[in-house]
Amino acid sequence: MEKDMKKINRSIKIFPIFSSFTGDLIFFIPIDTLFLTLVKGLNASQITAMTMVSLIICILFQKVILNIVKKIGNVNSLKLGALLMLVASTILTYGKSFLLMLIYRILHEVSFMFLHMDKIMLKNNLNIVNRQSDYYKIRNKSKIIYSLLTLFTALVSGYLFNFNYYLPMYLSMIIYALMFGIAFMFYEAKSEEKENEKTNKKVKLSSILFLVILSDVIFRSIIKMGQNNSKLFMQYDFLNFLSVEIVTYYITTIVFISRIARVIGNIIFEKLYIKIKHKMSIVLTICLSIAFLLLIIGHFINVRFIYKVIIMSLGFFLILATRDSFQIYTEDVALNISNKEEQQKIMIDIEVYRKLGTLVLSAIFTLILMKYELVVIEFILLGLSIIEIFINKKLCDKLK
Repeated sequence: MEKDMKKINRSIKIFPIFSSFTGDLIFFIPIDTLFLTLVKGLNASQITAMTMVSLIICILFQKVILNIVKKIGNVNSLKLGALLMLVASTILTYGKSFLLMLIYRILHEVSFMFLHMDKIMLKNNLNIVNRQSDYYKIRNKSKIIYSLLTLFTALVSGYLFNFNYYLPMYLSMIIYALMFGIAFMFYEAKSEEKENEKTNKKVKLSSILFLVILSDVIFRSIIKMGQNNSKLFMQYDFLNFLSVEIVTYYITTIVFISRIARVIGNIIFEKLYIKIKHKMSIVLTICLSIAFLLLIIGHFINVRFIYKVIIMSLGFFLILATRDSFQIYTEDVALNISNKEEQQKIMIDIEVYRKLGTLVLSAIFTLILMKYELVVIEFILLGLSIIEIFINKKLCDKLK
């Protein structure tokens, strides 16, 4: 038993590092479009097609992936996820055809489905050592590390790319080789739940879990689409006043500061969560609504340009500041109200519905932008954010 406890504590300690470094191809993301277009020779439509096809594959193969996870278990799922990410980064580095780039993207998306089992392992291990309340703290620590990593790579990846196109990719491959090795250090505690506890939880799942997944999908879709479209929204607005060169400087500065805002947001909301618990989701959705309101207000300010920049930037910073905290909160709630046998399905369902929500919203926005300006998208995102407040109010009432 003492040996098992050492393995459990080791798994808890290495979780933040593993989770943060497997969050994405951290050296590739800042230069992704540059690498895919200049080095691999892809065009915008091919890059979009890669994303769309990979998301569809994940959605269609949801049950297959779940069956594999159930068969091999959470620990082996982490090993497989890390291995798939290593293979994906290798194909991305050395592949020369569009087909190979498509395979990279599919493996990249599928790997996340397996890597999400690390949250289940963390939760179960914390339950064994009676540290259930530490889930948010440890998960948030991994997000802070990831935010700091992306802040660093955002600064250096461009220089590395200019020095050698493939250098960021070599670093990504090394990182995932190390993460594959670290995956073998994980251990998941075995726990038994009483039958009456399972029965009680299943009663709750039908109503509460639906709201958790619905809220998570809407929020994550808003965040993902809002982050991309709002950056473009500011860019077009600023071009009415400044040259392309100056606007580029403004946008890159805002994006850099937004990464700092993400770290600060994670720290602040962790402290807030300790005090307000389930009211946290309401606070985050209100902040998200304020973010889009500020972006819209800034759009219509034409008196002094600096006011426009400040107000719209604050809105963009708020989007990034709320991004991670809501995801951690919904994961924590979902794992708390489910038993061990259901956790794998729930985590995969959440990830699949996130992808589906992003896919649907992306398609709708693409159609809207064929006829209307970006400000219409911002109004829609504001409306969805307000709807989210009411959904989370209902969720909060049920969790009391």
